[in-house]
Amino acid sequence: QGFAFLGRLAPEKGCVLLARAARGLEAPLSFVGEGPMREAIMASHPQAHVTGWMTPESARAQLRHCRALVLPSLWYEAQGLVVSEAAAMGVPAIVSDGCAAREAVIDNVTGLWFRSGSESDLRAKLRRLHEDPAFAASLGAAAFEHYWRDPPTLERHVGRLEEVYRLVLAS
Repeated sequence: QGFAFLGRLAPEKGCVLLARAARGLEAPLSFVGEGPMREAIMASHPQAHVTGWMTPESARAQLRHCRALVLPSLWYEAQGLVVSEAAAMGVPAIVSDGCAAREAVIDNVTGLWFRSGSESDLRAKLRRLHEDPAFAASLGAAAFEHYWRDPPTLERHVGRLEEVYRLVLAS
């Protein structure tokens, strides 16, 4: 079991940071996606596997069989669905503490946070899960339980969004 990144291979996504951090760990690393950083990823970690875009079913299968999802974003981007999708399958996530995905991960419970932009801290988190599969499994089990205890619904999302709009309009 290795690690996976799912998304656009763009500079702000931190793909090259992940490739450099994972180099030498002897853990499989897959990048599911396509983008301008493909060559830089391969130059940074020649053993990494870049799949290109996959069907949603194939991407979920890839994710289901990894030790952890890694979201090394270098900027504060909106919360994507991939962390929640991983949690729903019992896969923990390692996320940058400088992105919105941090809100979906309870550090050391459902996944791990690393210092945004820190190759050494990301490497330490990858190494910890690579060398301690029982810990990784416990994070995945907690992520699964936490997700399914109160799974997101469209109605709740729309309700929260409407509340934000009401607050903004009221001020």
